[in-house]
Amino acid sequence: MKISAVSAYWHDDTALAAKRRLFLLLMLDLTDWICTLALLKTGLFKEANPLMRGVISNTAAGFFVKVAMPLALILFALTKLKDADRRQLLLSNNIALFGVAVYFLLDLYHIACFAAIYMIAH
Repeated sequence: MKISAVSAYWHDDTALAAKRRLFLLLMLDLTDWICTLALLKTGLFKEANPLMRGVISNTAAGFFVKVAMPLALILFALTKLKDADRRQLLLSNNIALFGVAVYFLLDLYHIACFAAIYMIAH
């Protein structure tokens, strides 16, 4: 992919781009939840987010906060995107990109933690 193609992707402010980014955001959120649970089970890690400490250990609450609620919010946002003007689409895309960036970094952190566990074990 050429630089101009990458730049065009990141500057795309269409409803389709927002839908794709929201879907990616949901997938990254799910991988964050799954990886967090796996790392907590090792006993070597603790939940860093004080707001999530009580939630993450409760399966039903964790499912609600990490799956059901984000999915409901994304589905609601998708219903609003079809009527959004250009300014609203730009804002939606920027918010989604910020969320993708945050969860991408969290997932990279999880990968580093898994690598550290592997290196300690071997």
